[in-house]
Amino acid sequence: MKAYHMSETLKAGDTLEADHQKLVELAEPFVQALEHSADCFYGMVLNGKYMCAVLRKFRLWEWSDYAKWSTEGAFEFIRRTEFPTAVSRLGCNYFYDNLENVRHLYEYDWGDEPEEVQSRIHLFEVMLDDDAAQRYDMSIYDQAYNAMEKNQDVQMVLDCARRYFAGAHTEKPIWEILSDRNIRITEDITALLR
Repeated sequence: MKAYHMSETLKAGDTLEADHQKLVELAEPFVQALEHSADCFYGMVLNGKYMCAVLRKFRLWEWSDYAKWSTEGAFEFIRRTEFPTAVSRLGCNYFYDNLENVRHLYEYDWGDEPEEVQSRIHLFEVMLDDDAAQRYDMSIYDQAYNAMEKNQDVQMVLDCARRYFAGAHTEKPIWEILSDRNIRITEDITALLR
């Protein structure tokens, strides 16, 4: 199947490896906290919120998103305990089968960034040859992230994770395709983003 992938680190000819940014270790402590208890997880979330404030004070923005890593940890906990055959968000690559969704995501993530930042983002067209790839509504993940960021609503995040892996979707789904296969990057079609 033809699919699309956005990246600021890859170029045509590279191989996109599962978890190519090696970010599992940022979410794993949150998984371990949930394995212990919801209270332990909540303590980790508040600690992450504090650490976020410290990192932002020293302008280390890139690593200061406690809401992302705690949400990813909660999703991974639900996947491991309730949906063990589902592809892990932490050990996969993300693809989209719809250019309209890709453009929406690009605008959402980088639309307000300076041209210098936008110019680092590339769009690639790939042939995704993976019969085990799975499709989920990214909007449900976004709901969970927002619940974590705004209110640290752990129960809402866990409920969203269950809905996500069960295959539920919103009225206007943004389908993301998760594949744990390594994929060769072929065609750079970045011009279609702008």
